[in-house]
Amino acid sequence: MGKFLKGILGGFSGKIGNVIGAVWRGVDYMRSLPRKSNKPATEAQLIPRLKLKVVVGFLRSINDLIKLGYQSYKGKQTPMNAAVAFHIDKAITGVYPNLNINFPKVVFSKGHLLRPSAPGVESVTPAKIKFEWLNNAPATGSSTAATDMATLLLYNPDKEQFVTAEDVAARSALTFTLSVPAEWIGDDVHCWMSFVSVNRKEVSDSVYVGTTAVL
Repeated sequence: MGKFLKGILGGFSGKIGNVIGAVWRGVDYMRSLPRKSNKPATEAQLIPRLKLKVVVGFLRSINDLIKLGYQSYKGKQTPMNAAVAFHIDKAITGVYPNLNINFPKVVFSKGHLLRPSAPGVESVTPAKIKFEWLNNAPATGSSTAATDMATLLLYNPDKEQFVTAEDVAARSALTFTLSVPAEWIGDDVHCWMSFVSVNRKEVSDSVYVGTTAVL
């Protein structure tokens, strides 16, 4: 049953007849119910559906990183919606129906701070991943600072699992070693990193650092 919110000339929520009303971020809107069709979906219809499924399935596990990394997207587009749109456009590889995430194209953070400079990654025993980078913070005249904190992201495609680490080391620290699950030993992992300001109001673009086999 639908419910009028502001009288006959205002918005309403719920279903009335063949119309659905709702409020999104303070904006009233309504749409008609979709018509059912017995026709099978065409490949042109299935491709975007599968892209959406692949991207959402990958990003939902790092929702907290997306909220922080895409925080500059305001208004009617949520951080997750912005990230999904970006990855559908830029980070899908393969030919339908074999579509997958293109890991080097993944960007979990987009902002104005300087990106990590000359990042590198290597496996060290036991089950640890060492990240390294340069301190590229200017002395003056920039919001980028030596105190910016590193965020690290690892993904194990064999296990379909992430390891995330936020605010683990300052830009000036130049390195950080992250522990991963022991059951990852022998698996290849994909690695990314970004920076966030101390007040967490500004971020850098994340960068793909590469892959390494867990020792």
